[in-house]
Amino acid sequence: MYKSKLHKIGKIVFLMICVLALTACNQSEQPKKEEAQGGFVKIAPGAYDSADTAVVLSKQEKTQKITFLNLEKKRNYTLNYDGTTKFLNKYGNQIAVGQLEEGEIVEIQFLKEEKLLANLTVSDDIWTYEDVSKYELDLKAGRMKFMDEYYTLEENTVVISDKKQVEFIDIHPQDILKIKGKDHKIYSISIETGHGYLRLLNSEYFIGGWIEVGQKIIQKIEEDMLLVVPEGTHSVYVSHSGMEGTKEVEIVRNQETQLDIGDLKKEDLIKYGNLVFTVDPEGATVSIDGKQIDTSRIVKATYGLHQIMAKAEGYDTVIQYLRVNGNSANVSITLEEEKERTISENSTTTGTTSSTENNNTNTENQNTGNNNQNSNSSNKETTNANSSNSGSSNSSSSQSNSSDNTVSGSSTSGDLVSTGYKVTIESPTGAEVYVDGNYVGIVPISFAKKSGSHEVTVRKSGYMTRTYTIDVDNEAKDISYSFSDLTPIE
Repeated sequence: MYKSKLHKIGKIVFLMICVLALTACNQSEQPKKEEAQGGFVKIAPGAYDSADTAVVLSKQEKTQKITFLNLEKKRNYTLNYDGTTKFLNKYGNQIAVGQLEEGEIVEIQFLKEEKLLANLTVSDDIWTYEDVSKYELDLKAGRMKFMDEYYTLEENTVVISDKKQVEFIDIHPQDILKIKGKDHKIYSISIETGHGYLRLLNSEYFIGGWIEVGQKIIQKIEEDMLLVVPEGTHSVYVSHSGMEGTKEVEIVRNQETQLDIGDLKKEDLIKYGNLVFTVDPEGATVSIDGKQIDTSRIVKATYGLHQIMAKAEGYDTVIQYLRVNGNSANVSITLEEEKERTISENSTTTGTTSSTENNNTNTENQNTGNNNQNSNSSNKETTNANSSNSGSSNSSSSQSNSSDNTVSGSSTSGDLVSTGYKVTIESPTGAEVYVDGNYVGIVPISFAKKSGSHEVTVRKSGYMTRTYTIDVDNEAKDISYSFSDLTPIE
């Protein structure tokens, strides 16, 4: 009996030793919190009880906090970090918290109750595309096209601008993006180069003339304009009735910049150039700045930027921009025969933001006054009659060359005006509305319906300006849009 009792006690002791050994092994594999004297809990470096794949939304380095979006549970939370927190890049090398970008996809380990970040590693199975300037953002279909492929927009895809989370509508076709994702899913979009706004001051002498910003924006100058322009430094060229001049401007993201062009008025320096036209087909009608010209004769035009339009029955209409800056130049215009278009070719998916590269065809213009050769680019682009959708975006950009007597522009079928019908902007109430850069009134406001893609900018003092691109149909009916409230400037 005595030996039997000893045998049982031996088994119990053996079992206790096994349990203690297993506990010690678990503790060595994953650091845990340690109980210290006085009832305080001492946290071992690297200890954690939770792990997530997340997107970095924001950092507060002064208070040592990082806000994340959990990709699986689709919720935001903020964790603290301290000197024991490890930050690693995707190669396993240690990095400083300042090197961690908003919009980065990371693997994190943390103590849930204490909200303390233990380890952060940049995910190594995430792809990144930088400097994306050509893309189509289709919010209705929940997808984005770039690099000739479609990618899915997740319900929790993050959009970052200026280190802050913003909305999809804050992406403008002129913006340059950094996109991150896995497989064909997009997890984050960062606006690397955004856009701001340009307003002309003392422009009364140039109203009716033309403004050219950089190599992409050409527009007729009207009173109280507000143009959407990519952030950065740009050369601004204005011209009207022989007056012309160039100024540099610095555009800041989401801010309005004012440019005074009053000092460019120099009526006593008006110069003219002679233009010799070659037009195919010969029967095409050609106009400069809306006035029909006789292309069989030499045409006298003032120095500066001019819009040339050529039309012929059975051919696509061509619109080009010509900068006259020499004694004379040859201008060659070739119209292409109209092609039968299918419904799919004439409609663009609503809710789309697209940055379109124009297809340029170059010929040579000989400036006989100074023997300079100049380029004549004919950008071909079909204007579509699209169905409208609030908050949707679709636009294309024109290009021009900056050399003497240059021509640039696009072939277009022309916008259609639905006589008697209107587009109404219903909200946000009290905001100024600019359509294609031109002021139309205060919300609620209605203006004449014109089919095609149009840029609507909503502005209110003390609030962030926002721009939407709408696709207006050519149906015989009124349409209306309601945009979200503007965000107050902090």
